[in-house]
Amino acid sequence: PPATEQQEFPKIGKAGDDYITLNFSNIDIAALVKVMSEFTRKNFILDEKVTGKVTLMTPTKISPGEAYQVFLSALEIKGFTAVEDGRIIRIVPTAVIRQSGLRVMEDGDMAGEGYVTKLIRMNYVNPQEIVRTLSPLITKDGNLIAYPATNSLIITDSVSAIRKIEKLVAALDVPMPAGKGKINVYYLKNANSEDIAKVMQALVSRLPVPPAGGAAAQPAGPATILEGAVTITADKLTNSLIIVASAIDYETMKDVIQKLDIRRRQVYVEAAIIEMGLSKSRELGFEFQAANLDKLSNNETMIVGGTNFGGIGPATVKGPEAFAASSGLAVGAVKGTFMFKGTEYLNIAALLRALQTDSDVNVLSTPNILTSDNQKAEIMVGQNVPFTTGQTQNATTGAGTIFNTVERQDVGIKLAITPQISSDDNVRLEIKQEISDVVLASFLNPTGLVTNKRSANTTVVVKDHETMVIGGLIRDNLTTSETKVPFLGDIPLLGWLFKFKSTKMEKTNLMIFITPYIIKNEQDAEAITRRNFESQEEFRKEQRFEKKGKGKDLVFPGIEEKKESGKKDSITPPAASSNAPAEEGTSAPAEVPR
Repeated sequence: PPATEQQEFPKIGKAGDDYITLNFSNIDIAALVKVMSEFTRKNFILDEKVTGKVTLMTPTKISPGEAYQVFLSALEIKGFTAVEDGRIIRIVPTAVIRQSGLRVMEDGDMAGEGYVTKLIRMNYVNPQEIVRTLSPLITKDGNLIAYPATNSLIITDSVSAIRKIEKLVAALDVPMPAGKGKINVYYLKNANSEDIAKVMQALVSRLPVPPAGGAAAQPAGPATILEGAVTITADKLTNSLIIVASAIDYETMKDVIQKLDIRRRQVYVEAAIIEMGLSKSRELGFEFQAANLDKLSNNETMIVGGTNFGGIGPATVKGPEAFAASSGLAVGAVKGTFMFKGTEYLNIAALLRALQTDSDVNVLSTPNILTSDNQKAEIMVGQNVPFTTGQTQNATTGAGTIFNTVERQDVGIKLAITPQISSDDNVRLEIKQEISDVVLASFLNPTGLVTNKRSANTTVVVKDHETMVIGGLIRDNLTTSETKVPFLGDIPLLGWLFKFKSTKMEKTNLMIFITPYIIKNEQDAEAITRRNFESQEEFRKEQRFEKKGKGKDLVFPGIEEKKESGKKDSITPPAASSNAPAEEGTSAPAEVPR
């Protein structure tokens, strides 16, 4: 038998009465357990998987309690642990005890050995930061995680290892000196740093802060959200936030910032501002109704309003008569195709090409605007015209040069749109439209220029891909002309035999067509860009055909042409109702209206 098994140890009546030295070289674990049982008067049960040999050496004498700790350390090195179960101590592989469930060690519970789970609450230090510091102290079978929700550490390890960690946590978890905080830099990915800084500063100003050197932070309660003063500064050049706060307060701020720093969806708005004669707008309005009522289905929207050309009609009329309702601004929505002069058109661009060939239709502007959700976009096409607002002259002599005070104003076409996307892909549009022009005859007016102005401010809700029609901005033009024979035409009464006078009344209706397209990801943006390039190329081909000239085709950079026959661009269709922002790259394709 091994020499180690022949060694004699004193028989002890009570554990701790005597001290011994341990000097075992390559002793079998089962034999060591027997020795420790006699020395400490503890009852052990060995699992059949507990095998192997260890070496123990203690040059000085140690107590039974110290010897037992050395014994546990030797078992831990070999991958075994001692689990107390009443008066019995079971020695089993560590992996087995972790799978079978561990005892939860309560505060102040320092008795017992083996593997346990311990919850340590932090008062001042961020648990995620302290995990990085304490992780090297965990045994190979232990585990240490942070739980920020309750500002706690969850440790699974041997009792001895947990005791060491608790001592370190007590030394590290101390309050920060009053008035001091750590400087942190947070780089934003999507949001504007100045906008986020304003929101966070407003939030911090409303949160109560404990007095300097005050109480520790608790997981709940409005009075304990922040443990100290927090300052937030925006850096515009790097689009980042500079936050001075304690570690715990910074984590609180960072969690809020991450939820605000999301990619907002965009809206591409196609608009057409058209001025047409009264008869043409009536024709267009009637055929809008007929086109949609004939094939109304669950996927189509019926016109709910239209332009008015005089007279009073019932407000709930269905059919072409709906466009003869009471006067004023009319708004309608149409989904599907446009019908004009017996021809169907897929979108605004196709309709405009047809209207441009009509002498009674004047296409004033066709602006296209791309903007983010809840972000105002504005287009102005016109001139900056000077208007005289006052005159000054030498007050002493009343003579000399006259100085005019001039104020410049924008005159032309203005369109401002603010979209707001809902969870079910409805787009709320705040529309501000203004058409202004200078009256030519007023250039000789000594009192100054005169402008005509038509404007419409409204808010509408329209589905993605649907077209909203705003009409009813009617203008009357009265033109009077007179032709006469000199002198003879001025004779009272008889003068009518020698002159001709005509009066012409012209009514024009301003109509605004607006179609929003929600852009959720790169695929949607690419589809719209490609469609616009193809529309431009189609227009150039039509021009070359009419002029019989030559020209080069437009090339869409960065996108290969689709060679498959019948393949069309796609754009994300309106999705089902959802309260969360759409994820990038997850939308299903649908055909783009052209």
